[in-house]
Amino acid sequence: MRLTAPALLVLASAALADVPSQVEAYLAKGEKALVAMHEARGTELLRALEAARPHFLRARKLAAKGLEGAPGDAVLAKAHADATGRLVGILNAETVIYLERGARPLAKKRNEEALKLLPKDARALALKDEIENPAPYVPDARIVDTTRGGQAGKPEARTEADRRVLGRRAAATR
Repeated sequence: MRLTAPALLVLASAALADVPSQVEAYLAKGEKALVAMHEARGTELLRALEAARPHFLRARKLAAKGLEGAPGDAVLAKAHADATGRLVGILNAETVIYLERGARPLAKKRNEEALKLLPKDARALALKDEIENPAPYVPDARIVDTTRGGQAGKPEARTEADRRVLGRRAAATR
């Protein structure tokens, strides 16, 4: 069966009429996934964010496709902006998690994705700066040495053997 141009136009307009409801459905699924992450921490939080991201991606793509057919549609434009904002928020959250874990390449990748979507997003730009200019590592003085019950940082708690080892290390570095 061959479709004529008017028939294709009618089918396309029917498909476009359904686009806002499909977009809303994907946005709702994404929001539901984000609500599920409310109590999550660590790996669970990352999984929840990754589970929500595809819903917002689909909503954004559908809204963009709908806007091609109806450029002035305010509902689709708002849905597109909402999906984009949520995606950038998810990508920024993933960037922070990866930075905390020390996975700079993954953090950089997520940050670049966020900046492609919203190039002027303040949080994404701040994260980009943090990725490119990391703070120097400063060891925490409160780190406890479990071998001596937390006395490692105190010179008076060092044994004679510790002093000999420290002396040899100092001599070797000269």
